[in-house]
Amino acid sequence: MSGKTMKIAFIGPGILPIPPNGWGAVELLVWEYAKELGELGHSGTIINTPDHDQIISQLTEDDIEYDFIHLHYDMFYPILERVKRVQPKAKIAISSHHAYIERPEIHRMYGYGPVFDFLRDNTEYYNFCISQKDYDAFVRSGADESHLRICKNGANHNEIVFNKECVVPDRSIYLAKIENRKRQYLYTSIDSIDFVGHFTATTPFQKDFKNYLGEWEHNYKMNHLTDYANLVLLSDGENGSPLVIKEAFMAGLGVVVSHWSAHELDRSLPFVTVIGDDKWNDLNYVQDKIAENRQVSITMRDEIREYGVKNWSWQKLVKTYEQNILALL
Repeated sequence: MSGKTMKIAFIGPGILPIPPNGWGAVELLVWEYAKELGELGHSGTIINTPDHDQIISQLTEDDIEYDFIHLHYDMFYPILERVKRVQPKAKIAISSHHAYIERPEIHRMYGYGPVFDFLRDNTEYYNFCISQKDYDAFVRSGADESHLRICKNGANHNEIVFNKECVVPDRSIYLAKIENRKRQYLYTSIDSIDFVGHFTATTPFQKDFKNYLGEWEHNYKMNHLTDYANLVLLSDGENGSPLVIKEAFMAGLGVVVSHWSAHELDRSLPFVTVIGDDKWNDLNYVQDKIAENRQVSITMRDEIREYGVKNWSWQKLVKTYEQNILALL
């Protein structure tokens, strides 16, 4: 079975283009998985539309019999029965990118309860968790482990520019979608932070804030993330450790992160600083920790890059993903 060439379909949310021009971690994940699987000799299709009828139509085009179909938007879970009807021979998986999987008390706030219940109780389709944290949460909730797999989020280290010398050693970057969950608005008084990300109106963060640099296009981010000394991400919930953290490591940046952003990270590393829940609103403490991390990180850029590539290169993670799929066929 190891020599089998697979036909795979990825179903995206249909909200942003794949690949994304800027913001869009899920879309970039889909693109990188598809691209790396192509390098391994497999073929497939990316379907990226919110129209369920169009999804089904694209799955039946050209009379292709898919080996594996992966839905990357859990809110679309009701479509899976239709997918199974038109592709009865395919193994089918679903992944959630919800930030609060392990916190059921928050599910009700987002209307997420029915989605989580399906992911927990379903035994017809495979649940490919994008982090160990999510996998463990489903196990604790009573999910059938035989239908759980892990497919971690990584980054393309070949695409990310790495410079050994830091261009702005006295500055940090807070790179994330500007929204309440990411909590940028709490740290605007720390003048050494530049804020970059897709802006949403539902946040106290002010768009005209002097250190807000707007939303970077993807290629610009790949070229200029390495300019900074370290990355700050103090959000109150994440699905595993976010893509931007992996990108930061590969660009040679240390990280200052909340507990919720630090899943999968080795917290003993000198370039990883975790701000506990009891300290995230102590601005003097946070500012000092960011400055300390900068000083350490600018002396360890080679080691940081190596750590990122070793642990989260797509070239490594996609081979594990391939093996997980092949084991189902």
